[in-house]
Amino acid sequence: MAATEPLLEAHGRNVSTRQIAEAAEIAEGTIFRVFASKEALIDAVIEDAFDVRVTCEEVSRIPPSGDLESRLVQAVTLLQERLRRVFALFHSLALSRASAAGDFRERQQHDNELLNRTLADLIAPDAAQLAYAPEDAANLLRTLTFAITHPILSDQRHSDPKEIVDIVLHGITTRPHAQGEHAC
Repeated sequence: MAATEPLLEAHGRNVSTRQIAEAAEIAEGTIFRVFASKEALIDAVIEDAFDVRVTCEEVSRIPPSGDLESRLVQAVTLLQERLRRVFALFHSLALSRASAAGDFRERQQHDNELLNRTLADLIAPDAAQLAYAPEDAANLLRTLTFAITHPILSDQRHSDPKEIVDIVLHGITTRPHAQGEHAC
Protein backbone atom coordinates (compact mmCIF):
# COMPACT_ATOMS: atom_id res chain seq x y z
CA MET A 1 0.00 0.00 0.00
CA ALA A 2 2.85 2.40 0.81
CA ALA A 3 4.32 1.85 -2.64
CA THR A 4 0.92 2.21 -4.31
CA GLU A 5 -0.09 5.61 -2.93
CA PRO A 6 2.54 7.73 -4.74
CA LEU A 7 1.81 5.80 -7.94
CA LEU A 8 -1.89 6.59 -7.57
CA GLU A 9 -1.01 10.25 -7.14
CA ALA A 10 1.08 10.13 -10.32
CA HIS A 11 -1.03 7.85 -12.54
CA GLY A 12 -4.48 7.69 -10.97
CA ARG A 13 -6.43 4.51 -11.56
CA ASN A 14 -4.35 3.87 -14.68
CA VAL A 15 -1.46 2.60 -12.55
CA SER A 16 -0.64 -0.98 -13.44
CA THR A 17 -0.09 -3.84 -11.03
CA ARG A 18 3.31 -4.25 -12.66
CA GLN A 19 4.25 -0.67 -11.68
CA ILE A 20 3.00 -1.34 -8.15
CA ALA A 21 4.96 -4.59 -7.88
CA GLU A 22 8.14 -2.93 -9.14
CA ALA A 23 7.78 -0.05 -6.71
CA ALA A 24 7.13 -2.46 -3.82
CA GLU A 25 9.97 -4.73 -5.00
CA ILE A 26 7.71 -7.79 -5.05
CA ALA A 27 6.45 -10.18 -7.70
CA GLU A 28 3.26 -9.00 -9.38
CA GLY A 29 1.38 -12.12 -8.28
CA THR A 30 2.11 -11.31 -4.64
CA ILE A 31 -0.33 -8.40 -4.85
CA PHE A 32 -3.16 -10.83 -5.51
CA ARG A 33 -2.31 -12.96 -2.48
CA VAL A 34 -3.30 -9.98 -0.35
CA PHE A 35 -5.86 -8.15 -2.53
CA ALA A 36 -8.54 -9.71 -4.73
CA SER A 37 -7.96 -7.10 -7.44
CA LYS A 38 -6.17 -3.87 -8.27
CA GLU A 39 -9.36 -2.02 -7.36
CA ALA A 40 -9.37 -3.67 -3.93
CA LEU A 41 -5.81 -2.43 -3.40
CA ILE A 42 -6.77 1.08 -4.51
CA ASP A 43 -9.78 1.01 -2.17
CA ALA A 44 -7.50 -0.04 0.70
CA VAL A 45 -5.13 2.87 0.00
CA ILE A 46 -8.06 5.30 -0.09
CA GLU A 47 -9.47 3.85 3.13
CA ASP A 48 -6.08 4.21 4.82
CA ALA A 49 -5.66 7.82 3.66
CA PHE A 50 -9.12 8.75 4.91
CA ASP A 51 -8.69 7.01 8.27
CA VAL A 52 -8.62 9.89 10.73
CA ARG A 53 -7.72 7.67 13.69
CA VAL A 54 -3.98 7.77 12.95
CA THR A 55 -4.01 11.57 12.93
CA CYS A 56 -6.01 11.61 16.16
CA GLU A 57 -3.48 9.26 17.78
CA GLU A 58 -0.60 11.48 16.64
CA VAL A 59 -2.32 14.60 17.99
CA SER A 60 -3.02 12.80 21.27
CA ARG A 61 0.71 12.14 21.66
CA ILE A 62 1.56 15.86 21.67
CA PRO A 63 2.87 16.52 25.18
CA PRO A 64 0.40 18.65 27.18
CA SER A 65 3.30 20.31 29.00
CA GLY A 66 4.16 22.66 26.12
CA ASP A 67 2.58 26.05 25.65
CA LEU A 68 -0.73 26.24 23.78
CA GLU A 69 0.74 27.86 20.67
CA SER A 70 3.44 25.18 20.27
CA ARG A 71 0.93 22.38 20.80
CA LEU A 72 -1.41 23.87 18.21
CA VAL A 73 1.37 24.33 15.66
CA GLN A 74 2.21 20.63 16.04
CA ALA A 75 -1.46 19.71 15.67
CA VAL A 76 -1.95 21.88 12.56
CA THR A 77 1.17 20.34 11.01
CA LEU A 78 -0.34 16.87 11.49
CA LEU A 79 -3.72 17.99 10.16
CA GLN A 80 -2.11 19.49 7.07
CA GLU A 81 -0.12 16.32 6.37
CA ARG A 82 -3.35 14.33 6.39
CA LEU A 83 -5.24 16.90 4.34
CA ARG A 84 -2.55 17.10 1.67
CA ARG A 85 -2.54 13.32 1.38
CA VAL A 86 -6.32 13.22 1.00
CA PHE A 87 -6.37 16.13 -1.47
CA ALA A 88 -3.68 14.48 -3.61
CA LEU A 89 -5.68 11.26 -3.83
CA PHE A 90 -8.92 13.10 -4.55
CA HIS A 91 -7.24 14.96 -7.39
CA SER A 92 -5.39 12.04 -8.93
CA LEU A 93 -8.24 9.57 -8.65
CA ALA A 94 -10.82 12.12 -9.81
CA LEU A 95 -13.20 11.17 -7.05
CA SER A 96 -16.51 12.61 -8.12
CA ARG A 97 -19.16 14.40 -6.11
CA ALA A 98 -21.28 11.29 -6.51
CA SER A 99 -18.63 9.21 -4.74
CA ALA A 100 -18.60 11.82 -1.96
CA ALA A 101 -22.27 11.33 -1.15
CA GLY A 102 -24.09 9.16 1.34
CA ASP A 103 -21.86 7.03 3.54
CA PHE A 104 -18.84 9.19 2.75
CA ARG A 105 -20.57 12.30 4.12
CA GLU A 106 -21.55 10.45 7.28
CA ARG A 107 -18.01 9.22 7.72
CA GLN A 108 -16.61 12.73 7.20
CA GLN A 109 -18.96 14.09 9.84
CA HIS A 110 -17.89 11.34 12.24
CA ASP A 111 -14.20 11.96 11.44
CA ASN A 112 -14.59 15.72 11.95
CA GLU A 113 -16.23 15.11 15.32
CA LEU A 114 -13.40 12.75 16.31
CA LEU A 115 -10.77 15.29 15.24
CA ASN A 116 -12.61 18.06 17.09
CA ARG A 117 -12.70 15.98 20.31
CA THR A 118 -9.00 15.17 19.98
CA LEU A 119 -8.10 18.82 19.37
CA ALA A 120 -10.38 19.94 22.22
CA ASP A 121 -8.51 17.60 24.55
CA LEU A 122 -5.25 19.21 23.41
CA ILE A 123 -6.66 22.71 23.99
CA ALA A 124 -8.56 22.01 27.24
CA PRO A 125 -5.64 22.63 29.65
CA ASP A 126 -5.69 26.27 28.52
CA ALA A 127 -9.47 26.71 28.54
CA ALA A 128 -9.31 29.54 31.09
CA GLN A 129 -7.47 31.82 28.65
CA LEU A 130 -9.80 31.14 25.71
CA ALA A 131 -12.76 33.18 24.51
CA TYR A 132 -14.37 29.98 23.20
CA ALA A 133 -15.04 26.58 24.73
CA PRO A 134 -12.29 24.09 23.78
CA GLU A 135 -14.74 22.22 21.53
CA ASP A 136 -15.58 25.39 19.61
CA ALA A 137 -11.94 26.44 19.42
CA ALA A 138 -11.06 22.98 18.09
CA ASN A 139 -13.71 23.23 15.38
CA LEU A 140 -12.46 26.69 14.36
CA LEU A 141 -8.86 25.46 14.20
CA ARG A 142 -9.76 22.37 12.15
CA THR A 143 -12.00 24.32 9.79
CA LEU A 144 -9.47 27.11 9.22
CA THR A 145 -6.69 24.57 8.68
CA PHE A 146 -8.84 22.80 6.08
CA ALA A 147 -9.74 26.02 4.28
CA ILE A 148 -6.21 27.38 4.20
CA THR A 149 -4.66 24.05 3.22
CA HIS A 150 -7.18 23.19 0.48
CA PRO A 151 -5.54 23.89 -2.89
CA ILE A 152 -8.75 25.23 -4.45
CA LEU A 153 -9.95 27.33 -1.52
CA SER A 154 -6.69 29.11 -0.74
CA ASP A 155 -3.67 30.54 -2.50
CA GLN A 156 -1.43 28.88 0.13
CA ARG A 157 0.31 32.14 1.12
CA HIS A 158 -0.67 31.68 4.76
CA SER A 159 -0.57 27.89 5.03
CA ASP A 160 2.36 27.73 7.43
CA PRO A 161 1.11 26.04 10.64
CA LYS A 162 2.48 28.91 12.75
CA GLU A 163 0.46 31.44 10.71
CA ILE A 164 -2.72 29.39 11.02
CA VAL A 165 -2.27 29.12 14.79
CA ASP A 166 -1.50 32.83 15.02
CA ILE A 167 -4.73 33.65 13.20
CA VAL A 168 -6.72 31.39 15.52
CA LEU A 169 -5.07 32.67 18.69
CA HIS A 170 -4.74 36.36 17.82
CA GLY A 171 -7.05 37.07 14.88
CA ILE A 172 -6.19 39.39 12.05
CA THR A 173 -5.62 42.56 14.04
CA THR A 174 -2.18 43.85 14.89
CA ARG A 175 -0.97 43.23 18.38
CA PRO A 176 0.27 46.13 20.47
CA HIS A 177 4.05 46.30 20.60
CA ALA A 178 5.77 45.53 23.86
CA GLN A 179 6.78 48.60 25.84
CA GLY A 180 9.81 50.21 24.21
CA GLU A 181 9.34 48.21 20.99
CA HIS A 182 8.58 50.24 17.87
CA ALA A 183 7.26 49.22 14.50
CA CYS A 184 9.78 49.58 11.70
